[in-house]
Amino acid sequence: MKKMDYKEAALLLEKTINPVETEDIPIEKCLGRVLGSDITAAENVPSFDRSPYDGYAFRAEDTTDASEAKPVTLRVVENIRAGQMPAQKIESGMATRLMTGAPIPEGANAVCKYEDTEFTDESVTIKNEYKPGDNVVTAGEDIRFGTVVLNKGYRIDAGMMGTLASLGIMSVSVYRMPVAGILSTGDEVVEAGGFLPPGKIRNSNRYTIAAALESIGVQTVYLGQAADTVEDICRLIREGEDKCDMIISTGGVSVGDYDLVPDAMKECGYEIPVRGVAMKPGMACAYGIKKEDSNTRLMLGLSGNPASSLTNLQCVCYPAIKKMMGLDQYEHQVVQIKVGDEIKKGAGKGTRFVRGRIAFRDGDIFFDAPSSQGNVVISSAARCDAYGVVSGLKAPIKTGTKINVFSV
Repeated sequence: MKKMDYKEAALLLEKTINPVETEDIPIEKCLGRVLGSDITAAENVPSFDRSPYDGYAFRAEDTTDASEAKPVTLRVVENIRAGQMPAQKIESGMATRLMTGAPIPEGANAVCKYEDTEFTDESVTIKNEYKPGDNVVTAGEDIRFGTVVLNKGYRIDAGMMGTLASLGIMSVSVYRMPVAGILSTGDEVVEAGGFLPPGKIRNSNRYTIAAALESIGVQTVYLGQAADTVEDICRLIREGEDKCDMIISTGGVSVGDYDLVPDAMKECGYEIPVRGVAMKPGMACAYGIKKEDSNTRLMLGLSGNPASSLTNLQCVCYPAIKKMMGLDQYEHQVVQIKVGDEIKKGAGKGTRFVRGRIAFRDGDIFFDAPSSQGNVVISSAARCDAYGVVSGLKAPIKTGTKINVFSV
């Protein structure tokens, strides 16, 4: 099967996937979750006109033409703390002393700061002219009743938490966190801890892939390690289908005698529309789709090479996974950034993804890439937060050249 362009492969996966169901959770548990419905304000925030300062409230009309040479002195009729309702209506010649956040008394329409006045317990002298509305935080100035203040598909952050709380919303509809089952293959793979026998490799993929998924909000379950037989791989796939929304395997997707994951996928009822993507690293892969009633199940068979599997997951599969999570913005946001250190490898055939990080130096932004970018070099992915997309460019790519970059 011809190897597919990475954009075409990503789009195929995106079209296959629908978001998971929503659930209601307490507000204190919703940080980082994806909002499952629009939030419409059922009240004004603030719900009353209030003062932004410690100062005095009065009728702006009483300060007409007021100045240093011709100040206005008003009688103080009440002291109001935040949370205390005024009892005295303000009429001509009167003022109320109030604290930050205190309600504006009836009749008053302007506020001045303490430091802009001269005052005693009984009076305040104002030396500036004020207009109606000066220094008054009006009801609904932050959030107005009936407006859509938050849209579904956004990941809930601290500001959104505060917005929900300010509206008195204590239970929030969010998309359920998808569950990914991680499956390792290969008789040469042993667990990461303990003795490493000759000819064996430690199972770093299990931890790398789990961390990459959990970092974007996907729960993971380790399904185990399958022997290099179709039967054993199928056994773990079927076990995973009972408790997972998708299955991600590493290893066994190339063209060798023991690359049996695609055969096992077919045995378990998966169609494989993508068998290899024209990219480096991460070319070897098999994406499986299985339709079950109204549900579509996804299995991503990734390379056993550590850097290859991570690159394929983040560069091609992330958008579909983020769509499954309910995120409104699930596609990569690509921007052009200057290359920091020279990139020694060009695109070749297809597209090369260069691991790196976005850095700020001397008032400018750069994409810094480690020099080692091999398929098995997982150490160069440490601290990387972005990929450079090298397509149609020949090596070396000089410092200062702008290339397409997206963060992960």
